[in-house]
Amino acid sequence: MSTPSSDPLPSSNPPPENALSPEQLAAESLAAGGKKRKNNDDEDEDPDVSGSLKDYGRAFLRLGDPFTPLGDIVQHGIFIETTEEIDYPKMSKKERKIFDYKTMSWEILWRMIGQSFREQMITLKKNRKLRRRLCAAIGSGMSGSRGEDANTLKKFVPDFINADPGVALDPPISKSSKVSRGYHHPVTARLLCPAKKSPTNETCEAILNGIIKVTGRMFLRFFYPDDWVYEEGGLMERLFEGHFMVRIAKCIMQGPSQALKAPGAHRGNRGNAAKIGARHITPRLMGYFGFQAVFSISSLETWQQVDGNFDYEQFYWMIVSLFDDGDNADILEKFNHHVFGDVSGHLTTNVPAAGEETSEGEDELEAYETLRAAKKARMEASASGLGTV
Repeated sequence: MSTPSSDPLPSSNPPPENALSPEQLAAESLAAGGKKRKNNDDEDEDPDVSGSLKDYGRAFLRLGDPFTPLGDIVQHGIFIETTEEIDYPKMSKKERKIFDYKTMSWEILWRMIGQSFREQMITLKKNRKLRRRLCAAIGSGMSGSRGEDANTLKKFVPDFINADPGVALDPPISKSSKVSRGYHHPVTARLLCPAKKSPTNETCEAILNGIIKVTGRMFLRFFYPDDWVYEEGGLMERLFEGHFMVRIAKCIMQGPSQALKAPGAHRGNRGNAAKIGARHITPRLMGYFGFQAVFSISSLETWQQVDGNFDYEQFYWMIVSLFDDGDNADILEKFNHHVFGDVSGHLTTNVPAAGEETSEGEDELEAYETLRAAKKARMEASASGLGTV
């Protein structure tokens, strides 16, 4: 059973390189034959199947959902596929958002691997043990790739920042240690400064002292070009026109050696874009670029989802939500151009933001959505002859 959605599903991406076919995954995951090894639970496990599922995990990390536990996604998928009727009217707005984003995550996961995976998970409705094994293999690929991307960015981010005219990394930023990054360095502090705040030493000190709380629902300074100045109601102006996130996107998808090259530069078939079968930029990829960008210039040496008041999951879904209902399609086109050299793009929409609203700090996503709604209302009124835009 498919869950109704106001948003079209993203177009399918080809399977990752060297991945087994969905039919092989479905058959071999339950088969007793073939070369086996013992896993930590003393169960037989086929290393070829496990390795292939890791490949899908590497793709799903960037194209799907890097935060929701895979077991929850699969359980949710089984529920919507086997439940005759879902009582949407009884859901609150927040519950419906969470429900919809899980539904989209499930759709992306099974479409990525194949129809047989979807059928196999439904067949395994009561076999949680085997489902956990399969999800663990996919999750292993996700964890490994997130660390690989983070380590690559840790090393090359100083070069990406230093490439802008007039930027002097003084003091220099270490490529081996991150402790001097974040709000401890004037350049990274500026990039991480909330968009509505002036990127001054006073602002930085207020953040370090907890006077200003930076949360995952705030727009950050690196969303915008260096000469952008915030004006009341101006969060939509020049959004994602800054160089920094474009370079992050190119580094992740095509490799660090391509990040500062012309749009569309790539490493043949060796870049992540080719390995995971990505051919265009989606809202979820934008969310992934965003949270990796923050982590790369933060002072955190090891991954943790929450850093003080800042929740990376919340930040990820905030970025994804900026593209709801086809909004900001021009931004996706721009990133398609820079990453793939494709100015036309293959645009998709995605699901609403998920995660609890923060009770501390400013909720800039809410302010943005208010501005967006007002703009749409003015355009509709103008089209009907009731007013002007």
